[in-house]
Amino acid sequence: MIANIIRALEIRYGCCLERLTGGYTNITYLMTGTEPQLVAKVSNLSNEDTLNEINVMKLLQGSCDTPVVHDVSLLEGMRVIVMDCMRGVNAQSVLDAGDWTRADWIYRNMGQLLAAQIHSRPYVQQASGIRVSNRPGLAPMIRKLEFVPESLGRQSVQLLSAAGDPEQPWVLTHGDYGVHNLLYEPESALHVLDWEWAEWGNPLNDVAWVCWFTKLHYPVRAAELNAAFMEGYLSVHPLSFSPQQLKAASLYKVWNVLHRLRIAPKEVQREWVRRLEWTLHEDFTELHGVM
Repeated sequence: MIANIIRALEIRYGCCLERLTGGYTNITYLMTGTEPQLVAKVSNLSNEDTLNEINVMKLLQGSCDTPVVHDVSLLEGMRVIVMDCMRGVNAQSVLDAGDWTRADWIYRNMGQLLAAQIHSRPYVQQASGIRVSNRPGLAPMIRKLEFVPESLGRQSVQLLSAAGDPEQPWVLTHGDYGVHNLLYEPESALHVLDWEWAEWGNPLNDVAWVCWFTKLHYPVRAAELNAAFMEGYLSVHPLSFSPQQLKAASLYKVWNVLHRLRIAPKEVQREWVRRLEWTLHEDFTELHGVM
C-alpha cells in the first residue's frame, strides 16, 4: 500500500520520496526534486487528528511560521497531505547535544512565537472544524480509565477542582507545543510542526505543557530554560496563573494523553501512569517569580 502511494506521488510530482524522522509524526516523506521543497504526510482515513491538523494549517496559511498545505488527497485508502518542507533541525536535538546557549535562545524565541503567532488568534464560535478543549468535562473521562489507579484519579480530580480553570480568553492552542515539535534554523527562525492536537482553549495549557516537558526530560536545566520561555512569552502576551493552576493545566494534558492510550501496549500505559504520578507530586512554584 505505502509503496503504491510513493510511486503515485513520485509520478504526480516528478520527485523521489525519502522517509523523514525527527519532528515529524505519522509517515512523512521528503519529496526531493520539487520546487518549492515539499513533504508528504500519510495517515489513515480514520485518524481524526489529521483532519484537525489540516483545518488548523488551512486557518493559519501565511500567518504563522508553519507549513503551507498545497494539497490533500486520498490514495490507496490513505489520506495524503502535501505541504511545505521547513528548513532546520529538530530543536530538541540542540538540548540533547548540551548546547545550552542555543537552547536558551530557542526557549526565549519559542515563548515569543507561541504568544505572537499562535495565541494571538482568539476563539470564535465558528471553530473551523478545529477541536475544542474538553477540560470542563475531564472528570468523567478520568473515572473511565481502568489502567490508572483510582487513587491517582481521585488526586487529579481534587487538584483540578481546587485549582480551577484560570479565566483567560480562549485562543488557538497547539496542543503539543515544545522543542520536540519545532525545527530550528540556527539563530534565525523556529518552525512549528505537527498540529494534530491543536484545539481552542486556555493559553495556559500550551504554556504548562512546555514547562512540564522540560521539567520531566531536562530537570537539571529546567528552571533556567522555562524562565527564558516565560520571559519570551510574557514580553508579548500577559498571562496570570498560580503554581497550582500550572500543575492543573499539566494534569489536563497528561490525562488527555492517557485517554489516547486506552488500547496502547501495557508498558506504554505504565510509563504514562508513572508520569501522572510524577506530575501530581512535582513542584511547579519556581516559575511564579518570572511572572
